[in-house]
Amino acid sequence: MKSRTDVAIVGAGPYGLSLAAHLRARGVKYRIFGEPMRFWLNMPIGINLKSLAFATNIYVPKYGHSFPHWCRQHGLEDFEPCTMQSFSAYGLEMQKRFVPDVEEVLVTNVSLRPDGFELALSSGEHLHSRKVVVCTGLSGLAQIPDVLRELQSDRMRHTFDISDYSEFRNKTVAVIGAGSSAIEAGALVQEAGGSSEVFVRGQEAIFHGRTPRERPLWERIKNPMTVLGAGRNSWILQQLPLIVYRLPRERRTRFVKRHFGPASPWWIKDRVLGKVPIHVRHEVVEAGNAGQRVQLKLRDGEGSLRNVEVDFVIAGTGYDANVTRLKFLTPEILDRIDCIEGAPTLSADFESSVPGLHFTGPLSFMCFGPLFRFVTGAEVTSRRLARHLS
Repeated sequence: MKSRTDVAIVGAGPYGLSLAAHLRARGVKYRIFGEPMRFWLNMPIGINLKSLAFATNIYVPKYGHSFPHWCRQHGLEDFEPCTMQSFSAYGLEMQKRFVPDVEEVLVTNVSLRPDGFELALSSGEHLHSRKVVVCTGLSGLAQIPDVLRELQSDRMRHTFDISDYSEFRNKTVAVIGAGSSAIEAGALVQEAGGSSEVFVRGQEAIFHGRTPRERPLWERIKNPMTVLGAGRNSWILQQLPLIVYRLPRERRTRFVKRHFGPASPWWIKDRVLGKVPIHVRHEVVEAGNAGQRVQLKLRDGEGSLRNVEVDFVIAGTGYDANVTRLKFLTPEILDRIDCIEGAPTLSADFESSVPGLHFTGPLSFMCFGPLFRFVTGAEVTSRRLARHLS
């Protein structure tokens, strides 16, 4: 006889752990699967959080357990920049304290059943759950441009799949992308003893300025500090976290797609400018092997073509929140999920068009807005979803 549970949580990162902590406090029967904080633990040494410390927490239903509080207890930076390693350590401590029952196995298959779902685990176990909540974060969503997909993993990888930049020592590397992952990858290659160049398709590589921790009153009124940085629009999104969801679908989609384009935080700037060449208005139009190396053909803003030969290519090309990338969902389920730009259409309680199947984090931001692209969205998500599932 298969084991049964009320809620199965797929993923044990900030969203999964926050939800599990709230369900546990409410006495809801659940099981949570995955290696705790795996994405964060796999980050290379030298990578920092792109968000402010107070906006990056495991949201547990008990006061005094925020990431900044933990940082101060350990004598670490509690504002910005904070290391991925410190956030990983904090997350594991919160998991052991508030979600000690995480099962470190993978969910390999989720299929429909008349009264819920059947889950297959990498351990060989099969179980039945009334509800399933997908909290897999960015796992499986890495986006590789078509022009690079024919390159093998020994010549090209996405930043998501790189955990140690020392492998690029004494190598030439082309980094493709304009966001913080791409720009920071260029710095990390250089700092590891390699030679890197960054190629940006757009008009410029944007670096955010530093917002002082202490500011005059008028500046704090004009541009209040929020979990998304300083600004009045961000303050509205923080204070009214469901406001984007309430917009008409077409207007919401336009807003979400345009908000927060590729940009890097202030503390990356000094690590790349004058050290790592950044070529703007350069698009890769062809890529192929050249012996043991990779040859790229690039088109610049004037339409001129040039060839670049390197040892390796790093794709810092972002993520695609397309639900079809989740290989553990059966074709039957995928066919029944209504989507917006590939992301699942969700109710105000994060439920998809498949009753009982919920999505969080990056897979929810097309419906709920930019707040939910980041860890900070786990606060609203975990509280709202825990009430709904209770």
